[in-house]
Amino acid sequence: MAELFKENLSLEKISALGASIAEQGVDYDIEFDQARFQQKLTDYCNEQGEEDWQLLSLMQRLRAGAQALHFTMPEEKGADIVVAALQGNEKLSGWLSLVCCEYIGIHKALNLSQGLQYLQQLTEFFSAEFAIRHFILKQPEESLAILTTWLEHDNHHVRRLVSEGTRPRLPWGVRLSIFIEQPELVMPLLTALRDDDEEYVRRSVANHLNDIAKDHPQLVIETAQQWLAAEALELLSKSQKKQRTKLVRHACRTLFKQGEPEVMALFGYMPADDVTCSLSSKNKRVPFSGEFEFELVLDKNTAKNNLLMVDYVVHFQKANGKQAPKVFKWLNRSFNTTVNEKISKKHSFKKITTRTYYSGAHKLEVIVNGIKKAQIEFELLEG
Repeated sequence: MAELFKENLSLEKISALGASIAEQGVDYDIEFDQARFQQKLTDYCNEQGEEDWQLLSLMQRLRAGAQALHFTMPEEKGADIVVAALQGNEKLSGWLSLVCCEYIGIHKALNLSQGLQYLQQLTEFFSAEFAIRHFILKQPEESLAILTTWLEHDNHHVRRLVSEGTRPRLPWGVRLSIFIEQPELVMPLLTALRDDDEEYVRRSVANHLNDIAKDHPQLVIETAQQWLAAEALELLSKSQKKQRTKLVRHACRTLFKQGEPEVMALFGYMPADDVTCSLSSKNKRVPFSGEFEFELVLDKNTAKNNLLMVDYVVHFQKANGKQAPKVFKWLNRSFNTTVNEKISKKHSFKKITTRTYYSGAHKLEVIVNGIKKAQIEFELLEG
């Protein structure tokens, strides 16, 4: 996914950021050295062992821009100039603002209060979720104290930063080991934001809980049960109840994939004892970049009401000859009669940037309400 986004931080766009900051520096009686800025971008490439900017990853480009600013901007007024440049040019909002946030994060002259104050302003242009980690890693408890004062901030980007910035396993971000080990430190923040008016904020809370579930599944199971308990919902409006349920369901997505019985039961997915399945395929030798087509026969032999979640798991061949499972969502249906149904599905092996395919033995399993019901083996041929 990062590959898809990194062109938002192309060399041309980061150079334009430097030009805009140079214009803003005039108001502060500062002469911005554009040539030095460009040279520092090149130096970073060389330090990473790359000769071409195109070979740098998203996060490398982000750090390159921030370091170039760090070596070019004056220490005393640099942060003010960067904020003013963003506020004065709408074209710099979005991905380029991440560079400015990262610059604040590595600014050695700023104390915690100053740094977070600048990031509070900058996050309104996109997000300071990566940069804020520099401060949290150094002073976690003090950072949480400041973030607590942002819980009712008027701007939803700031409120979201409270959750997103403290996610222990934020994709592409530095891991926050203290919150991996002690998730209870951030739970009061997530609880305060769970019914936020903005979906953007609630989605972050759900993603944060999903991070926690990877290390502390029981804590998230208990939190889900508490947040959806009747007494916890009784004071909410109909729309708020729907929003809370949606948040918790998304927060539990890893636990759903793992078939956690308590999570399944919380959302009405009981053990499907009356369901049997079989799998078949007309072609178990799949061409590279082709599709594996399979057919599921689902047989439900009682009339009792069942809510069924049907997923499938592909065990992909790895470079070392072992297999690695990946869960894919498939069906989510309610049945209140006996059923004998045939369902066809195709899984594509077309080349994508987020996965490398290896030829050899593969396996596909069908999971119903968290329980394996059938499996089939097939082979991916060499390209």
